[in-house]
Amino acid sequence: MPSFVKPYKFDIQQGNFITQQDVAKLQVGMTKEQVRFIMGTPLLNDAFHTNRWDYVYRLLQADGNAIQSRYTVIFENERVARHGGENLPVNPTDILGPDATKEIPTGPLPSENPADDIKEGESAVGGDERAPVLK
Repeated sequence: MPSFVKPYKFDIQQGNFITQQDVAKLQVGMTKEQVRFIMGTPLLNDAFHTNRWDYVYRLLQADGNAIQSRYTVIFENERVARHGGENLPVNPTDILGPDATKEIPTGPLPSENPADDIKEGESAVGGDERAPVLK
């Protein structure tokens, strides 16, 4: 392959993306369900250590740099006893860039809502007659 031709490379994300804003919501005494609501399902959940949840995140950037963070939550009697980690970004834009907080529209596309396109007295399958209604 000629040296001036370079393949396109992209960022590869793996794991749970956790920020300092997320862990600031954690409090000692929270239940597992409350932790799962805030931080998501842990990437590592060992069957032999059910009272330890590990949230691991790795970003392999297109330029070859790797960013990794890890956060651990320890439970005692089904409640958070302690938690801590390393290399957590303050907010999503620190690692993922300014598009990380961009709102994504979630409404239906016009083609996904065909009932709005049908006029009164018109059949959904074509022609002037409507399909029979089953009761």
